[in-house]
Amino acid sequence: MISVDTAIKIVADTVEPLPSRTVPFENTLGFCLAQDVQSDIDMPPFDRSAMDGYAIVAEDTTAAPLELAVIEDIAAGHMPTKKVLHGQASKIMTGAAVPEGADAVVKFEETEDISNNRVKILKSVRKGSNISRRGEDMQAGQTVLHKGMPIRPQEIGILAMVGKSRVEVFSAPTVGIISTGDELVDVGCKPSTAQIRNSNGYSLSAQARRLKAEVEILGIVKDTKEEISDIMRRGLQKDILILSGGVSMGEYDLVGDVMKDFNTKIYFEKVALRPGKPVIFGRKDKTFIFALPGNPVASFVTFELFIYPAIRKMMGFSDIHRTMLKASLETEILVKRKRREYRPASLRMHNNACLVSPVEWHGSADLLATTRANCLLIVREDAEKLALGQLVDVIPLD
Repeated sequence: MISVDTAIKIVADTVEPLPSRTVPFENTLGFCLAQDVQSDIDMPPFDRSAMDGYAIVAEDTTAAPLELAVIEDIAAGHMPTKKVLHGQASKIMTGAAVPEGADAVVKFEETEDISNNRVKILKSVRKGSNISRRGEDMQAGQTVLHKGMPIRPQEIGILAMVGKSRVEVFSAPTVGIISTGDELVDVGCKPSTAQIRNSNGYSLSAQARRLKAEVEILGIVKDTKEEISDIMRRGLQKDILILSGGVSMGEYDLVGDVMKDFNTKIYFEKVALRPGKPVIFGRKDKTFIFALPGNPVASFVTFELFIYPAIRKMMGFSDIHRTMLKASLETEILVKRKRREYRPASLRMHNNACLVSPVEWHGSADLLATTRANCLLIVREDAEKLALGQLVDVIPLD
């Protein structure tokens, strides 16, 4: 049985980024850039007014208040046609090009309209006021986005701004999900005595899809080597194969045996973890295989610890793990086991401090408890008691 940290490191060191592909830029949200992106234009592409107001010669306003002759109206999207001279002003809208001769813009709020195309300037302004200079945001040829960056809405906006209609990103892995167990029935069936519905297949699918993985739920199989072997052959066409159930030490826990029958390279089979001690990680040809416990909270937790970073690394990200932060414990916790625990907990902010409390939880089968949780509270294996107010590590989930 290996430590959690060792198991996480094995996964992170074993998986590799997938090849890149070129896709329409609007479809890249949540992916990782596989190329540097350069701007093809200056931005702003011209000296641009940052305010609605009047384009003027700043030197004129040293005598403010004063009146100026209004020679032109300049709307956004239209180029000025007249040069501004001393004693003159051009009415200008936000985003419009600043006319030749003008070196500042006075806001409307600091002016007073006068009849006969004249305006009164109420305050003096400095040269350059309220003007965004050409190229101050980005310049033609400048690298504006770098390989390895996550693509968020703002990066999509930059791709649009620089005309990058197709962009190279790292591919998302294909994922197959198998649920094992004689006791399982699908969602549309009413469980009879000794049966339960297959929740793991769908919660694991949702966890993987949230990371942009391409997921196929391959179905439920009975606890026989023949059925598990048959469906695993289909799953080995995927980049990642996830199985839940059948990994403990019972007579019908056959997943590990079937993996070995397939000559799978096994990296680990047990982790000093609660919930989730029986978890297997292996590789068969190009497919990474994760066999997780059947209890739904154990399945959920082991996905976040091991499969989450595997998918992130395969997608090219450098930051592959869930964020961890410190929070102050709102209740005392007594530690019963010398395995690292990941407890469903509630994290909140109060007076600029993070506070955390474990939610009521009846063990690794109690998936309902996780709906009241927004983080996992980490109880280290060397802890004997966690005191009220003690700082602990938590992993936010939302």
